Amino acid sequence: MEHLPGGSGGVWRVEDPVHGPTVHRPTGPWTPAVHDLLTHLAKTGLDGIPRVLGFDDEGREILTYLPGRTISVDTESAPDQTLAEAARWLRRFHDAVRSYDPGPRAWRQASAGFAAGQLICHNDTGAYNWIVDGDRFAGLIDWDQAGPGRPLEDLAFLCWSGIPLFRETPTTDAARRVRIAATAYGGVAPTELLDAIADRMQRASERIAAGIARADPGMLSLQALGEPERTRRRVDAFTARLPALRAALG
Repeated sequence: MEHLPGGSGGVWRVEDPVHGPTVHRPTGPWTPAVHDLLTHLAKTGLDGIPRVLGFDDEGREILTYLPGRTISVDTESAPDQTLAEAARWLRRFHDAVRSYDPGPRAWRQASAGFAAGQLICHNDTGAYNWIVDGDRFAGLIDWDQAGPGRPLEDLAFLCWSGIPLFRETPTTDAARRVRIAATAYGGVAPTELLDAIADRMQRASERIAAGIARADPGMLSLQALGEPERTRRRVDAFTARLPALRAALG
């Protein structure tokens, strides 16, 4: 058994004689809804997602392991090709989930049905959850935050660390990569995407604060890293850069 970084409460890689490498993760009240979602996506033929295999003797979920590596968002930026592939894959996921209506379920962030314009989103599409093989986008992991949301919010979150925008990036380069993501996803203007990013990340800090208040283990681990104050500072700095980014997009 190998302990893996990340996750909410611990993640382990375990060799299985039938399935090969598997991932064992802690569960919560949201797990049945997430498993139902992943099962639906598997039936649609969507690639790049873990498959549900069951539970181990300690009650942890067992998922298939997606080979590859994640992006170290603090020290690297995904190549343009990888960013475009991630945005195209996100669109395919949203198309696959568009017909999925599980009704009110206990998701990690909410227990309700859909509001207008919502579908089930991943809600944590940061590049630290991308699986890449070389420069190829190969999948998305850590589905425990999935639940109702608007597709543009998923794309905005993807851009926050995938471009990246949470740290200062040369304005012309950041604007160019916003355009790459918007074009690859399709149906959204770069300026519309740019405006959605600050709003999505402000609400991300609010969700972290709410999770800390209810003693969610995953959110408490983020608190140890300086959240939600860290995200709030980054959103303020990004907001100050917005006029220049809008001008660069024309």
